[in-house]
Amino acid sequence: MAIRSLEYRQIAYDRVADAYDGLWSRHVTGPNARLTHGLGLRRGERVADLACGTGIYTVEMAGLVTPGEVVGVDYSEGMLAAARERAEREGLSLRLVHARAEDFIASAPSRSFDAVSLRFALAYLDWRSVLPLIGQAIRPGGRVGVLTSTTSSIPQLAELYRRFLRSPEPAWKLFQHTKRSLGETWRLYRKLRETFGEPRFISVPSDVRQVSARLAQGGLVTRETWTETIRLWFDSGSEAIAWIVDCGYVTHDSLQHVDPPTMRFLERLFAEGMESFRKPRGIPLDLAIAGVIAAR
Repeated sequence: MAIRSLEYRQIAYDRVADAYDGLWSRHVTGPNARLTHGLGLRRGERVADLACGTGIYTVEMAGLVTPGEVVGVDYSEGMLAAARERAEREGLSLRLVHARAEDFIASAPSRSFDAVSLRFALAYLDWRSVLPLIGQAIRPGGRVGVLTSTTSSIPQLAELYRRFLRSPEPAWKLFQHTKRSLGETWRLYRKLRETFGEPRFISVPSDVRQVSARLAQGGLVTRETWTETIRLWFDSGSEAIAWIVDCGYVTHDSLQHVDPPTMRFLERLFAEGMESFRKPRGIPLDLAIAGVIAAR
């Protein structure tokens, strides 16, 4: 029986929760600090942190608004457990809610928050419909902060995807992977083409204008936008692909249909392909990030 997509995402992020900050959060401290500063949080305010993850920024915001309230929302129980432990260590109080970000904000009472934070979660929800909903939960004078990867993020992986889509190389390597079994090669190749033959799984915004436009539909006015690129370096293509998988960056519905042996083949295929981007310092991966601060 196939795992439903929401269960797949939950399982994937439960798996990476303990290592998530070391794999992901440490690379994006700059844009996160800028977002928190841009929200202009004040003591006594009520804040929602949607898709709060391990709570590293949720707890920071709680320290800024105490004795106000911060509500951390995430669909991964593993992430919420990490957030709870972090808050306890810091001696701060959080209200943690196990829910999808989109469900929580859709059911939030009107004008119930002074600020809403949504960081690196747009790939996992229907952001075109969710972003306008945030405005209804914001009080007059309230603020919203959104951080997201854009479609130009990790261009190296996108280039490899396009290259493999046009090339016979994956089929030949799959033939070797199946120990030259024509039947098994054809079965797996057809399955991969059905799953990944069209780039419909790319769902993040292309730029800050798209984010601002959707927030505006909810009555929010953009105050600040920015974009930045963060380059990560790896010693090998294998390390780069392992990072992409281990930090949850490729956590997508399509992958629930890929069995472990085929997943290992894909990881090896892309790891070898990443070597074509090698520079003197190593293998680069570029994160393209957009930030938006809006207000009512």
